[in-house]
Amino acid sequence: MSQDQAARLRAMAQGQRPEQPLFAARVVAITSGKGGVGKTNVVAGLALALAQQGQRVVIMDADFGLANLDILLGLSPKFTLEHVIRGEKVIEEILLDGPMGIRIIPASSGIQELTRLDTMSELRLVQGLQRVAETADWLLIDTAAGIHDSVLKLLMAAQEVILVTTPEPTSLVDAYAMVKVLHLREATKPLWLLVNNGQNVDEAQETIDQLQAATERFLGKQLNVLGMIPNDPHILQAVRQQRGVVDLFPRSPATHAFQALARQLLGQVSLQPDGFASFWRQLASDELQ
Repeated sequence: MSQDQAARLRAMAQGQRPEQPLFAARVVAITSGKGGVGKTNVVAGLALALAQQGQRVVIMDADFGLANLDILLGLSPKFTLEHVIRGEKVIEEILLDGPMGIRIIPASSGIQELTRLDTMSELRLVQGLQRVAETADWLLIDTAAGIHDSVLKLLMAAQEVILVTTPEPTSLVDAYAMVKVLHLREATKPLWLLVNNGQNVDEAQETIDQLQAATERFLGKQLNVLGMIPNDPHILQAVRQQRGVVDLFPRSPATHAFQALARQLLGQVSLQPDGFASFWRQLASDELQ
């Protein structure tokens, strides 16, 4: 690493803006108000659909309590982010090569302290992420479910947030709680709503309408809508075979929905020259906004 790169990385660790942007990958966090809504399936499906569009995708598994993206895709990591932070490995040594050229940074249940790293650990992590994401168009963050501080930190740092919900009442209630918490911290944070496991278009639209009505009435906020991933038995079949549905069943309804989702995001999520720099500055700050 050059002296110039080292200086820029130290400036980021200290919360300063580097003179030159490190890279312009879109940083998008995918989250949910509660577990069990198929969030990780959404992350995998979106990543594969973006890869089909010629996009270079890196997924950071940030579900430190229940890291399972690697299992979903039939991968077996020997090392995780924990080894990078400890200085035992560099990030290239833990990267997993997934289908269609996507790459996965595997998580570990021992990294709850990600937002409270010392300076040396920050430098190790940000230097590794820089090298990986310099060749990426998208950095997708697969967060844990819920409104824990560690999750909110990642969501506030990301350029955009995709909130995954299902039509079930409990999922809707928890989704609204997530919208409220994010809105109170940063009202202008771009927030996208995606209904997963919808039985049909009417059910998905009813779910969207209910959540939109609540957020408009009580928060004065309009959600961006991404639409629906249908209840497709091909998804369960793909999970059982530890493959992505986009990869295994290219003509399935779910695959078509993920492809439409990828096209929509490509058209509406803009590149920001300091996307990663901004992400890391906020993640490394001492307090939630």
